[in-house]
Amino acid sequence: MSTEDQIDNKEETNEEQVIADSEELEQEDHNEANEFEELNQQYLRLAADFENYKKRMTKERADSIAYGNEELIKEMLNILDNLQRALDHIEESNEAKPLIDGVKLVQKQFLNTLEKFGVQPIDASKGSEFDPIVHQAIEHVESDEVGPGLVLMEMLPGYTLKDRLLRPALVVVAKNSS
Repeated sequence: MSTEDQIDNKEETNEEQVIADSEELEQEDHNEANEFEELNQQYLRLAADFENYKKRMTKERADSIAYGNEELIKEMLNILDNLQRALDHIEESNEAKPLIDGVKLVQKQFLNTLEKFGVQPIDASKGSEFDPIVHQAIEHVESDEVGPGLVLMEMLPGYTLKDRLLRPALVVVAKNSS
């Protein structure tokens, strides 16, 4: 083998080595690009999850502030109901007029205080439309006084706290008389 042949052989080997090295570098670059893309996607998902978490926490905090007293108010509604029952019972007698006026004043103050915190009574007056979302029918009675499907009588008042139902109004609903 002559020197020229050896040099040609070396050049061919070097070219093959350069091509192999080049392909290896391209493969590494491709792997690094894939890894970078994976990490970028993972980062974007994590960032979106964190944004969703922040929004959820903000909403929960706002709900907690708005409806934090809900259980307390539900319990206080029982007291309000008992005040009304006492008034209904006492009003039959004229002897206790000052006592009746005092209890009515307490009841009015109680209602005003609840309204300050967003508690509103549900309309269940005679003749109003029965709404199963805010009314609970405890009886269906034949009646000529109001049309079918309308509230005939409110048995227990219902209340909402802002936009949430605290307690449905218990009502008697009219049906067709046969």
